[in-house]
Amino acid sequence: MKSMLSQIQILIVLLVLSGCSWFGDKEEEINQPEPLQRFSAELDIVSLWSRKIGGGAEDKAIRLEPAVVGSRIFAASASGIVMALQTGNGRPLWQRQVKDFYVGKELKNAFAEDVDVITGGVGVGAELVLVGTAAGDVVALYQSDGSLAWRSRVSSEVLAPPQVIDDLIVAQTIDGKVSAFDITSGERQWIFSTSIPSLTLRGTSTPLVGDDVVIVGFSNGRIALIDPRKGVAAVDERIAAATGRSDLERLVDIDGRMIFSSGRLYVATYQGRIVAIDLNEGRSLWSEEASSVVGMGSGFGNVYLAHDDDRITAMDMDNGRVQWDIQALLNRDVTVPVSAGSYVAVGDFEGYLHIVAQSDGRFVARRRVDNAGIFTPVVSDGSRLYVMGNSGKLFAFEIR
Repeated sequence: MKSMLSQIQILIVLLVLSGCSWFGDKEEEINQPEPLQRFSAELDIVSLWSRKIGGGAEDKAIRLEPAVVGSRIFAASASGIVMALQTGNGRPLWQRQVKDFYVGKELKNAFAEDVDVITGGVGVGAELVLVGTAAGDVVALYQSDGSLAWRSRVSSEVLAPPQVIDDLIVAQTIDGKVSAFDITSGERQWIFSTSIPSLTLRGTSTPLVGDDVVIVGFSNGRIALIDPRKGVAAVDERIAAATGRSDLERLVDIDGRMIFSSGRLYVATYQGRIVAIDLNEGRSLWSEEASSVVGMGSGFGNVYLAHDDDRITAMDMDNGRVQWDIQALLNRDVTVPVSAGSYVAVGDFEGYLHIVAQSDGRFVARRRVDNAGIFTPVVSDGSRLYVMGNSGKLFAFEIR
């Protein structure tokens, strides 16, 4: 019963945030998607190849981001398929169904017929491919042939790609916990936990790893800098404080992409702010009021923040000064901005891929990719872009 009530609460939050009227009140204001405006294209988005990976996700919170390692790209579908492909031509190298690693009663109890199989991924590192499943496991496959290295139980759903640091795999779950596993055996080494509100957005940020630290953002508006050897937080600080009377007004989740660059951490919360912190000196560089669900990208000395209303703002990394601001994609459910050469790429709910110049935010190219929409962040590899559509199809493009 408690689980059912939690699901109902999350559904209500999603309906409110999307501007939907649950009771059909015609007088309620509904935020309509901004119609796309024509512009003079300066570049071409050239299709290289496409490949069906598997079935698309039923749950909008599941965003399975492909990962590029050298000349290979690893992709996963919510229906349970993990696939390795050549980046040059999209030719499959191997394919595995995660459910095949469960047998008998274990398989029957692990996955219901009407739920997504893979919920988090794709993580890569140390010759492993990593995904989280609806059964509450982290599954590690060998990059060479897709065979099972190990699978280990976590405390709840994994909705973000597991990460690799030294000889550990780190995975964040939606219940406010971070678990670390031995990279060879999958044996759990430690678990870090924090208390989270009874009502949160459905999702988590992806942990950042580097400089011998694991950086994690939580749905209570806090960040923790965890020692990977001990599993304890050297820093545990609040980025945004909950305000307001209702649970909805007090949501301050850190669900979007954070940026860690040259000892500086950039974090944005929902209904809170964006803050830049110098971790080397232990001080805040700047902060501004902001609200974001998907987070930000970076490039050209800027961070590119996607606000919760889908406005995109370029802010100077040193001082937070606004360099440009795009309002042409309001209410279009844009993905997190991703740098690609001199440009920034985002997808939207109608399946359009938009390319804007990092210098001034002008639109330079656009192409419709997937009629089912794009919720997963674009993956950039130089001038090449990889897009996972909501239909479960992976596309490769080049900007020319």
